[in-house]
Amino acid sequence: MPSREAVSPAGVPDFWFEIPPGFTEFDLDEDPEARMLRMADATDSLFADATPTQKFSLVVSSEYILQTMIAAGAEHVSSCLLRMPGDALSQGTLCVIVEQPDAGPRSQDRQGSAKRTAAQWREFYPDAEVGLVMLPYGISALCIQDQDLLIPGALFDLDEPVPATVRQVQFCVPLKTGPGSVLFVFMTEDIDHWADYLEVLSGIMRSVSADEPRQEDNPEVGGAPNSEGTERQA
Repeated sequence: MPSREAVSPAGVPDFWFEIPPGFTEFDLDEDPEARMLRMADATDSLFADATPTQKFSLVVSSEYILQTMIAAGAEHVSSCLLRMPGDALSQGTLCVIVEQPDAGPRSQDRQGSAKRTAAQWREFYPDAEVGLVMLPYGISALCIQDQDLLIPGALFDLDEPVPATVRQVQFCVPLKTGPGSVLFVFMTEDIDHWADYLEVLSGIMRSVSADEPRQEDNPEVGGAPNSEGTERQA
């Protein structure tokens, strides 16, 4: 089985996380057409039994979400292609955005920052599940919500937009090394396997560290963080 890959966002010192097998990081400067062709090849090799329509929809919707994340200032985007229980085809996208103020003190109240973010999310997304979780790295705000998207129909050679429901989780992790935070966003249309994805995401978030992971480190994926509005050690 492939090993986990250590990742550090650009411009953020002493901040690392690991992406598990099944996740592939995108080159954000790559030509979109070449990227879509490469994703199509990967889909063919991993899911040979999927229908052409399934493969096409997966590639096109993934590229649309990717372009949206790049426009939002993503430092890291990776896609996962997984086989879920029952041999089901499943895809999700992880995005990491660095949020740093232009100026400010070199220290911050991390707990207060996370609580303010959670309060803002509760105001902006009244139907979302919002709370605080305690990661090994420190406190993080958490938000889980469903979003209804309209993917441009032109991508599918259609006149009308194509509706899609996406479940999204956000972790906002205040930095130890200075003001600002790192925002992890994961989204998938495969809501039926959401519990399985929470297990995978729990492992990613538990890997967040101020120290670069050693090559031989390969922590097991743990249980999903509690999102009931309370803090807990993950």
